[in-house]
Amino acid sequence: MHKAACMLALLVALPALAQQNTNDVQMLKKYAGTWAVDCAKPGTRIGVDPKALTLSSGGKQVSSSAPPLSAFSYFGKMEPPAGFEVALLGEGRGSSLSFLAMKDAQGPYLTIDADGPLVKQFGQQALSGRFRHCK
Repeated sequence: MHKAACMLALLVALPALAQQNTNDVQMLKKYAGTWAVDCAKPGTRIGVDPKALTLSSGGKQVSSSAPPLSAFSYFGKMEPPAGFEVALLGEGRGSSLSFLAMKDAQGPYLTIDADGPLVKQFGQQALSGRFRHCK
């Protein structure tokens, strides 16, 4: 019985633990806007806003249901890939949105670290590539 009460208390506390902080808002503002592999052509679009992350492709769309967060330690103890700055994270219905903010010689870009449900919904090809900021 005690174990169940502890689990319930933890579940109630989790939303409070996952609230945006100043760093989250700062990173989300830095990467705010629409991103695409080729902004001049139709295709997959990533949307970043301090209030929500979105992914749309082929008439389908997923949005985060809670304000997104940023994670500088996304890779834990593993070495992050070259150019990694921060992960932008959001929870959607039945899937997670994980956009990795990277930088190369051409400037900033985002990649999608897709979970199984996201790949099933959109297909791997729609989720691949370097998404650049559309101006």
